[in-house]
Amino acid sequence: MPDTHRKNTPRLRDGVMKRGTTWSYVIRVKDPETEISKPRWVGGFATEEDAKAARDEARVKARHFEYIDRNRVTVVTYLNDWIDAHAMEIKPRTLADYRACIRLYATPRIGHLPIQAVRPSTSTKLYRDLFTNGGRDGQPLARVEHLVVHAGGAVAGALRAHRQ
Repeated sequence: MPDTHRKNTPRLRDGVMKRGTTWSYVIRVKDPETEISKPRWVGGFATEEDAKAARDEARVKARHFEYIDRNRVTVVTYLNDWIDAHAMEIKPRTLADYRACIRLYATPRIGHLPIQAVRPSTSTKLYRDLFTNGGRDGQPLARVEHLVVHAGGAVAGALRAHRQ
């Protein structure tokens, strides 16, 4: 039988392989709702060692059901989903304030960002911008602390949950 394996074909070894000029890894992740395991590819690593280190970290997170798949969820989508998920725990007036803060302050400035692009410096810049010219007609926002308290829990949760 002739050997059909080409000499230059990349080979998957221990869930890591070179694809083009970068390294990628694959892990199997169970969907928490369906309990079905599916492969997830993650690429863009400069070295094989970097890919293996990231793979190992992802495997641990997957075992503890903490693995968050890379996605394109935006800040505004995440915050609105967070508000909807916690609506029963929040008093109606507070809920209205949360929604207003997201709509008026977070959405126009960082709402378009993928949630995984948010870093602590993103929220620091947001708060600084709001403090200096976030109010009506470019005036300083009188109560930046109000926004921090309202959106802080959601943003902090997003930073913890979506960090890889």
